[in-house]
Amino acid sequence: MATFTIAVGGALLITGVTTRTLVAGGVALVGVLLGLTLRIPFQGPAWRFALPLGGGIALYTVAILLTGGITSTFTLLPVATIFLAAAGGRLRYALPATAASIAGVIGTAAVAGIFDDPTALIRIPAVYAIIAVAFSEIQEALTSETKRAQALLLAMDTVQSRRARLTATHSLLSDLVEVAQSRDINAVTTAQDAIRDVGLIVGDAPCRIVTMEDVVLARRGTTPDGPAERRLPITFGGVRIAHLDIWEGSIDLDEAEVAAVALAIEPVGLAIDNDALVQRLAGITIQHERVRLARELHDDVAPTIAAVGLTLDMALMSGNLDDEQTRNLSAARSNISRLVDQIRLQVQDLRADRSTSIVEMAHALVADVDTEGPTVIVDIDEQTPPRPAIAAEIGAFMAEGFRNALQHADATAIWITGSITESGGLLAVKDNGSGFDDTTSVDGHFGLVGMRERAAILTATFELDTKIGEGTVVALRWEDAP
Repeated sequence: MATFTIAVGGALLITGVTTRTLVAGGVALVGVLLGLTLRIPFQGPAWRFALPLGGGIALYTVAILLTGGITSTFTLLPVATIFLAAAGGRLRYALPATAASIAGVIGTAAVAGIFDDPTALIRIPAVYAIIAVAFSEIQEALTSETKRAQALLLAMDTVQSRRARLTATHSLLSDLVEVAQSRDINAVTTAQDAIRDVGLIVGDAPCRIVTMEDVVLARRGTTPDGPAERRLPITFGGVRIAHLDIWEGSIDLDEAEVAAVALAIEPVGLAIDNDALVQRLAGITIQHERVRLARELHDDVAPTIAAVGLTLDMALMSGNLDDEQTRNLSAARSNISRLVDQIRLQVQDLRADRSTSIVEMAHALVADVDTEGPTVIVDIDEQTPPRPAIAAEIGAFMAEGFRNALQHADATAIWITGSITESGGLLAVKDNGSGFDDTTSVDGHFGLVGMRERAAILTATFELDTKIGEGTVVALRWEDAP
């Protein structure tokens, strides 16, 4: 709009107020309005921007022709169009706009017959071309700097966000360390405090707090061998995780006293869950370190040892060794091969999810059995837990066998037995239920397929012994890799 004002003002000063000048101003104003419809930078189909640019140049050409040709101040107006083209699309649009503007100026000179100043025919197109290139380069630089500034701002935002998260994490970890050192987070200490509070209510009556894994957290008095006369559950999040056993004897607790006892032992559930959370956090930290060690073994140690083995192979293939040297190098090569295999297994174990022992898995299965269900006996001699890489498959095998016995066998007793050492193990699930004919496919026994598949994954032996009316035994026998 400023260029339009200068062009019209200059034309009025030179030629005065004439009909041609006013008409030229009106025509040029329409071209300016077309330019104002453009959005920078250009986006979308090219015709959306080519039509306003081309229309503006055509209108400016008419205005130039009406006011004296190349000597008219309206020759400034194409500069504005060239600027818009360079700003919106750089040289892609600036060069065509410049070519059209030059063609318009030369055309007006030809129509008006004005060739007295040939330098003007060179000077004005040259100015248009210089402006097009200069504006395009400036726009390119501005766009590049804008992108760099945006990238810098994004990087700064990312740094600030990361810093904020790290600060918050540091604060949480500091609080966690402080809390972890507090006696309040310890389930045993909390249970001992609770049992003292219970003693104020039940007097001399023996009592104890026991987890679902039969771990006694606190005890008061000498508890008899028989079952407790009253058992109060200790829950957290709706899940029962412990209970309080009371041998009331001659004491008869009323409802208010029972409610007070329940309130006294309530914090124990939260303390037990706090212990579990701390163990889980420690497990996550340990797993991260295990993955780091596995990566170093896989990326650094193993390739180096393999390279030594390759060197020995080349020495053995050279044929320049005597018998004793060949025997010694062959023995060293065998040791290196075994070492590489052991590293591969260690990497597999380190990257595997941290797992509990098979005995712990078995007790976790038993904990979910309803009190009215069958009697479950766990008798596993686990000298050493299996490698983490295979423990999950062994645990899944045991869970499937136990679930089949629990749901389909109509058994009154289930045994989970086995023996696990460093070199391998045997795990069996036995029930005294109805059994089945293993020569036919029976609905409800498709879990056997999954157990066979898990045995195949472990390159282990799957064993099945069942007869109708005589119960079922499923077993897994495996040998660990050397």
